[in-house]
Amino acid sequence: MPIYIAIFCVLPLLAGLIPEYLVCRFTRRPWWRLLPPLAVALLAALVTAGRLRVWESEASPVTQLLFVPGVPALFALAGTLLGWRLWKRLWGPRVVKDRRGG
Repeated sequence: MPIYIAIFCVLPLLAGLIPEYLVCRFTRRPWWRLLPPLAVALLAALVTAGRLRVWESEASPVTQLLFVPGVPALFALAGTLLGWRLWKRLWGPRVVKDRRGG
């Protein structure tokens, strides 16, 4: 069971988090930050299309399509969000309140 969690959850989460953080940290243009989520969505769409082509039978592959491209894509998109939040937390501007009265 831990190998399934690692393959379907942890690896896609890291695969989304690391590129998103690096793109946000080292690029200056804001539209570059859209590349990792778009790449995740494109890869999930390609995997879904490939799996749909394999099953051309009368049985519905909906549950397997939700599990195989769905769960890793969800965790990869969550990783891109976490990568952006990590970058924002570490490198974003901070508002400091003045504790002195007045």
